[in-house]
Amino acid sequence: MLKQLLSCSPACLARPLLVLAASLVGCTSQPDSNQTPKEPATTARQPTATGPATAQYAGQYWWGKTAGEEPSGLLTVYPESDSTVLFQVDANGGAPAYHLANVLGRATLRGKTAFYFAKAPEDEKGCRLRIAFTPDAATVASVPGYTQDCLFGGSFTPDGTYQRISRQAPAYVLDSAGDTLRFAKLPPEQLQNEQPLPGQ
Repeated sequence: MLKQLLSCSPACLARPLLVLAASLVGCTSQPDSNQTPKEPATTARQPTATGPATAQYAGQYWWGKTAGEEPSGLLTVYPESDSTVLFQVDANGGAPAYHLANVLGRATLRGKTAFYFAKAPEDEKGCRLRIAFTPDAATVASVPGYTQDCLFGGSFTPDGTYQRISRQAPAYVLDSAGDTLRFAKLPPEQLQNEQPLPGQ
């Protein structure tokens, strides 16, 4: 073999070298059967913050029938901070009296329950509500002894379990006069009667 290589022309010598190089490349590109295959690269990223912790409760919740004469209500929740939500509950007692219950305010989260307490100077006790959240619903409960100052119509309250119909943070609600109130820019008078919860 050595004699053949020595008697070869330069072109002849180039041929075996190319074959040898190709063989080496082929060997180096083969996976080692003793190595564990690497996981394919992924484009997955760590979750990024999309808002305050209360964003998990954002959206709208519906209670009751869709027909106009039946009792029904809409709860709208806006994530204000990691520990507070702005909300509006707007409920109608249905025929024949159509008593209304409308509350707009700030509620403080303790665990998965939001607590609302507002007391105007002329109120005797103030108005209190609890809103207990699950992934797909929110249960509104008025606190006994604290409904008179909520100015609900008759003996009607917005109490009930509201089913979640939207998970998107709402930008605004309509007040009882039909005016638009933007959660991010609520007039100070809308929250002026908010009170700290006992223990705060």
